[in-house]
Amino acid sequence: MNNSPFISKSKYIAGIQCHKLLWHYYNAKEEIPEVDASTQALFDQGHLVGEYAKKLYPTGIEVSEGIIAFEKVIEQSKQLISKRLPLFEAAFRYKNAYARADILNPIGRNAWEIIEVKSSTQVKDIHLYDLSLQWYTYQGTGLEIKRCYLLHINNEYVRKGEIDPRKMFVLEDVTSDVKILLPEVEERLEKMIKVIAAKKYPKIEIGLHCNDPYGCPLQEKCFNYLPRHNPLTLYYFKKEKAFSLINDGVTDILKFDDSITLSYKQKIQIQSLRSKREYVDKEGIQSFLTTLAHPAYYLDFETIGTAIPMFDHVKPYQQIPFQFSLHIQASPNSKHEHISYLAEGKDDPRPELLKLLKKHLGIKGSIVAYNAP
Repeated sequence: MNNSPFISKSKYIAGIQCHKLLWHYYNAKEEIPEVDASTQALFDQGHLVGEYAKKLYPTGIEVSEGIIAFEKVIEQSKQLISKRLPLFEAAFRYKNAYARADILNPIGRNAWEIIEVKSSTQVKDIHLYDLSLQWYTYQGTGLEIKRCYLLHINNEYVRKGEIDPRKMFVLEDVTSDVKILLPEVEERLEKMIKVIAAKKYPKIEIGLHCNDPYGCPLQEKCFNYLPRHNPLTLYYFKKEKAFSLINDGVTDILKFDDSITLSYKQKIQIQSLRSKREYVDKEGIQSFLTTLAHPAYYLDFETIGTAIPMFDHVKPYQQIPFQFSLHIQASPNSKHEHISYLAEGKDDPRPELLKLLKKHLGIKGSIVAYNAP
C-alpha cells in the first residue's frame, strides 16, 4: 500500500462541495471547529438508523467493530469476503479511494450489491456521489458489483409497538443513476489529490455551495471579511442574489444604491439601520391588538422530530411537542399568570401536555402563538 493520501467517502463528499474544505481536512484540520451538539445529535440519529437497518440482514457480520486503523479493517474485510454473508462496514482501498459500505450483500455465486443506509426520506444527489465512490473502490479491488441501493426512511411508516425495520425502510434501486457517475470518479479523485498536495488552499468564493449539501464548518473563517450588515442579513433576500452581490464587491447593504431592487420591508430594514432608529408600525400593531379577545393566552411551545419514531402512533420525523410556556392575561390591563411544562422521562409527553393545556386555556378568548402558520 502506497503512502499517498487516500480519500474516504466523507472526504470525497467534502471535495465535491468545496476544494478549500477538502484541503483543510488534510492540511489544517485544527482550523475546522469541533462538531456542535446539534450536528452530533444528527450523527447519533444516523447511527441508530444504521443499527435498525442491520436487523434486515440477520446473518450479517460486523467488520472490525471498534477498530479505527484502516489497514486492519481492510485485512479483515478481505478475510470475510469468502464467507459470502452480508458484511457491515466492509472496507477496501483502490488507488486513492477508501470506502466502507454500510452493507455489502452477496448475490449469486460471486457478485455483490452495495446498500447505503440513510436517515433521509428520499434519495438525494449527494447519496449517488457517495455510492459512486464505493462502487469504484470495490470494483477496482476485484469485486463484482451488480447493483446499488439506497435504504432510506419510509415517512409513511407509523410505529405500533416495537420498531419494524421491514416497514420503516424503503429499499430503492439507484444502480442506473450511480453508473452515470462512475466514469467521473477517477478524474475527480485525481483533482482532489492535487488539491491536497498543494501548499496553500485554493481561493474559492463563498456561495450557495457553502450550505449544499451540508453546512460547511469553515463558514466562520470564510465569511469573516463581511461587514455586519451584509446582503446575507437582508430580510427575505434571495441567497443567490446576495452571494452574487458579495462576490461583485457589494458587501454592505448600507451602501446599496437604487440599482438594486428591494422589497418594502427590505427598504425599511436599511432605512432603520442608516438612521439608527427602530421602525415601529403603530397602526399595524393597533390593528392587530383590536383582533384580540380576552382572556388572552400567549403560547410558546417546542417540538422534536426523530428519524426513529419514539412513541406509538408516530411517524418518522413527526413533530412531538414536549414543552410549552403559557402566559395568561385575563384583561388588557391585568398582570400575566405564567404556566409552563417540560416533559421528563421517556414516556410520550403529549397526553400530559394536552391535559395541562386543556386545563388552562379555557373555552373563550384568543390564543396567540408567535409565527404560527
